[in-house]
Amino acid sequence: MLVMKLGGASVKDAASVRNVVEILLNYNQQPCIVIISAMHKTTNELETLAKLAADGKESRAIEQFERIKNFHLEIVDDLFGTETQAISNILDAYFVEIQRLVEGILLLGEFPALMYDRIVAFGELISTRIVAAYVDWITQKCLWLDARDFIKTDMQYGRAKVIWTITGENIEQKLKPQLAAGKIVITQGFIAATLQGKTTTLGREGSDFSAAIFAYCLNAEKMIVWKDVPGVMNADPKLRPDAVKMDKLSYEQAVEMTFYGATVIHPKTIQPLYTKKIPLYVKSFNNREAEGTCISAEADDKKTPIYISKPNQIVLKITPTDFSFMDEEQVQYVYNKITFCGLKANMSQISAISLYLCFDDKASLLKDIEAELLDRFKIESQSGFTLSTVINFTDADKPSANFAPMVQFVGNKMCVVK
Repeated sequence: MLVMKLGGASVKDAASVRNVVEILLNYNQQPCIVIISAMHKTTNELETLAKLAADGKESRAIEQFERIKNFHLEIVDDLFGTETQAISNILDAYFVEIQRLVEGILLLGEFPALMYDRIVAFGELISTRIVAAYVDWITQKCLWLDARDFIKTDMQYGRAKVIWTITGENIEQKLKPQLAAGKIVITQGFIAATLQGKTTTLGREGSDFSAAIFAYCLNAEKMIVWKDVPGVMNADPKLRPDAVKMDKLSYEQAVEMTFYGATVIHPKTIQPLYTKKIPLYVKSFNNREAEGTCISAEADDKKTPIYISKPNQIVLKITPTDFSFMDEEQVQYVYNKITFCGLKANMSQISAISLYLCFDDKASLLKDIEAELLDRFKIESQSGFTLSTVINFTDADKPSANFAPMVQFVGNKMCVVK
């Protein structure tokens, strides 16, 4: 059993979809399920559409809707030529539903999380319908399935949590019988549904996690994620031209990289694979024969330095107003409030009377924290920082003696805010 995931860049236009078909045909000799993301930047475009409607900008919302619709229909025309009727009927129904949602948002003047999930889910639904229709047109051996019929979650719209027992039962009883060698099964990443059938999403860039859910529940032999990079790099090539591909990583190394901000794999992806020791391969859809990177129980014994950069950070200095020590009780109180706000600190340091916390700089972050903490603490903030993490650092990576940002050493890891 093989699980494959293809991101938005792999289906960004008609030529890319044709390339995907070639990839899939190389793997259809075994049971295989393929998870596909929204095309190119469609999720962002749907978010923009909803925001324009919520702001009452009706004419601009209409223009945005037409832009999204035409983008997909142009790909359909390129792929199918004059034989577009069957797929066009399916897509027309989706576009009508998007229009109705936009009309509802215009009336409300806002879009709650439930409506957000409903509208952005169409990115994956439309892309998989197009790809599946084209694969079936070429091979007559493709089956499209709705991921919401299998992956069930709670009602935390926008960042829903998987109900693993029911999801596992659904995949075992409803999906497994439909998987057979020679048949290509295509479904969506990112989206799921509540037990009541309401659409949910698993968090932005959650398609990798979707693939891992299917791999876990199917006891897959392996999972392959196809990217526009040759594999997992030890640094962002745009920031470090000397970046190199890593041939293998352990699950632990991969988790550390995602925790500190590496974006090549979604942070939640590794845990289900680790539990059942399912290897994850990161390969390039532009160079299909290349080895890529294998993430498994086997560690990279080369101790290659790994450089991770996370920009747009804000540092908060939190000090008790009564000038008491920042002891364990005070720290626990602060962290409980942060958790209540749905926030996560990327780095922390404690002095005698202050707690320093580094966060992603979000518009509402400071307001949310102040609302919870200003009755007991003074809060000072500075923005415009970058959090740089080096795993397997060397002496050459250490900041100079006169360099005085937040610096933290934990084992083979060094974190610097600068």
